[in-house]
Amino acid sequence: MSQNPSRMEHLLFHQSAVRTLDDRKLLISPAGRGLWRSSGDGGWEAFMEGIPPKVHVNRLEAASRSSIVACTNHGLYSLGNGRWTDLRLPFVCYAYKEIGGIGFAATERGLWCRTDKGWKNIASAENPVYDLFATPHFIFLALPWGIALYDRLTCAWEQFPLRTAIVRLAAMDGALLGIAESGEIALGDLKGGFNRFRMPGNFAFNAVRLGHSLFFCTDRGLYRAAKIRSQFSLVSVSLGCPVTDVDLGKGQLHMATLNEGIQTIPWT
Repeated sequence: MSQNPSRMEHLLFHQSAVRTLDDRKLLISPAGRGLWRSSGDGGWEAFMEGIPPKVHVNRLEAASRSSIVACTNHGLYSLGNGRWTDLRLPFVCYAYKEIGGIGFAATERGLWCRTDKGWKNIASAENPVYDLFATPHFIFLALPWGIALYDRLTCAWEQFPLRTAIVRLAAMDGALLGIAESGEIALGDLKGGFNRFRMPGNFAFNAVRLGHSLFFCTDRGLYRAAKIRSQFSLVSVSLGCPVTDVDLGKGQLHMATLNEGIQTIPWT
């Protein structure tokens, strides 16, 4: 495989996402430069069959049958048999989740659900939805002004205005957690509200659940969430460069960074 040095330089910077494939290869997305896959000789090869050129990938999400869905500025694309398939949702997509075997997409024009007749908007059609998080009874949406909750039993909505955009949702010890566009964290207080705070000296980009661990990707590096004396705390995992995403594969943590390409460390 031939590699153009000027093109390879682009892979060192501004990584937005990383995922481990079944064959132990890595799938990465340099910001605005499509998708690349690690090759057997230790290099990288473009992995773009079926997807538009120079696509920007907002997120790589796990899907059913060990597939991966790319959330991009040109819509959703599913990986299968070595190529990408357009899922026919013509909006900027920020996140994708499967709930009970049904696909849901967070887009620039609200939350969409995939049905037998195609995609259907089911919430927030006038506003972007940046992420979603589901439990057996509730669906939470990350919105430009805060968080919304949908009760699946009563079919009722509840809003939690936070005066900031929430761009990522996760859970910790039964409490909902949001990452704000300002780099702050909004942590549910289990009483119907949220506490906003900033980790000292850190700007949070992302929160990723891998197994039993919740990782925080920040401008100073990668941290793991912990409870110390019943208080929320962060334990450093890898410091030194901004981390935007992380994935675990075969005992190794693979980190997407802003200026050091893909970094890998052992993890057990």
